[in-house]
Amino acid sequence: MFYLIGIDDTDSPSGNGGEDTASLGIRLGLLLQERRFGRMLAVTRHQLLRLDALSFTTENQACCLLVEADADAWRDLELTSREFILRQSAPASDPGFALAAWSNLSAAVDTWGQQAKHIRLQRGAAMQLARAHDISVAGFHGNGNGVIGALAAVGLRSSGNDGQFAWLPGLESLKGTLTLPALLNFCAIDRVENLRGRTPFDRDLIHLGEAPVVLLRGGQSLLLLHSRPNEDVNQWRVYSPAELAKVAP
Repeated sequence: MFYLIGIDDTDSPSGNGGEDTASLGIRLGLLLQERRFGRMLAVTRHQLLRLDALSFTTENQACCLLVEADADAWRDLELTSREFILRQSAPASDPGFALAAWSNLSAAVDTWGQQAKHIRLQRGAAMQLARAHDISVAGFHGNGNGVIGALAAVGLRSSGNDGQFAWLPGLESLKGTLTLPALLNFCAIDRVENLRGRTPFDRDLIHLGEAPVVLLRGGQSLLLLHSRPNEDVNQWRVYSPAELAKVAP
């Protein structure tokens, strides 16, 4: 069965060159695999509300792990995740954790995720929503508000229409210039296309740069491409993060 593990507020407000929440999430997923508690399928990062009045860390981005594990793996997943997040989070952080069985989720959890991008939410409401869906949540130190973002990450991931992939099998190998078959051989991205849905021909060249951004849209991984004006139609490029913020917010 599929589990979602949401994590938020594990780094410090100043950053100070420390590890961001998504990087910590990837390390957690690798640990779960190493201990044979489950198989990490993906890690996504999700942008939450940015507001000066809120207490948030470097970018106020939460992350969510998608893990496949046995039905009786809940206790191992929860205890390992709790211990890891508590020990590995930055000292000045306010970490939150949420563990959900995907089959227990409803539209109410997705809505919580969307609200966390736009309005200020309360810890008490997060705890109530989690109880209604048998979601384990915890705040480890600080004021405990990290559970708000952790639960939001679960909702945004389950909605299938928000965020970027911080980890997919083979994603770190995507760089330089590749054909579509070579790209998919490295990383099985669901959709590689432009804004009109056109997919490159097998012989076309895709210029990926050093760290292409893969989106979560329609429940699938999506690598958006474009062609530059006056450039060969068989040459494709990925969008920069700044460009993506405009064309696929």
